Amino acid sequence: MPEEAVLAKAVQASDAVDDDRQLVEAFRRGDRRAFEVLVKRHQRPVWAIALRFAKDRDAAEDLAQRAFVQALERIGELKGAFRPWLMRIAVNLSKNHVRDHAKFARGEVPDRPVAPWFEESLDEERQRSRVRVALSDLTRRQREVVLLRIDADLAFAEVAQALGITENNAKVTFHQAVKKLKDRLGGEDAGV
Repeated sequence: MPEEAVLAKAVQASDAVDDDRQLVEAFRRGDRRAFEVLVKRHQRPVWAIALRFAKDRDAAEDLAQRAFVQALERIGELKGAFRPWLMRIAVNLSKNHVRDHAKFARGEVPDRPVAPWFEESLDEERQRSRVRVALSDLTRRQREVVLLRIDADLAFAEVAQALGITENNAKVTFHQAVKKLKDRLGGEDAGV
């Protein structure tokens, strides 16, 4: 990635953190719309995290909603940045969901209707299935780091904060996971 693009992304990320901080403060002062903006801003990555764990769209929607409700109820406890804190809530709720529903086999792929007459759709579904199975072969920590880094688009510092690990540990874990995924999926051609 060119240096300018890295710098632009870093500036965007710091602006988002500042915006989140301002919205949290506005909410604490009584502006209910500020929390609505936070929800709209972060609902997609929270849902993506929940879906990665739950493997079911309805359960993911429920988990995402519960994450925001819990954040709303506990916003007075927030000390650092909102986004990693929210992602930690989403991960914890999702892990609890998986634990509570342990009767489902690890790596089980949910049945999703695929229109067989659309070869492209079928190929995409097969690839997603391969990726889900490969992700299930990672350690719990590796899956968490990968999904926070990719699905939630968190910086390594935010991943570390969300999981209570060092930034260096987050980077090392991510790179080990990506190597394992590439090996499992057949290298560079696998779209990892």
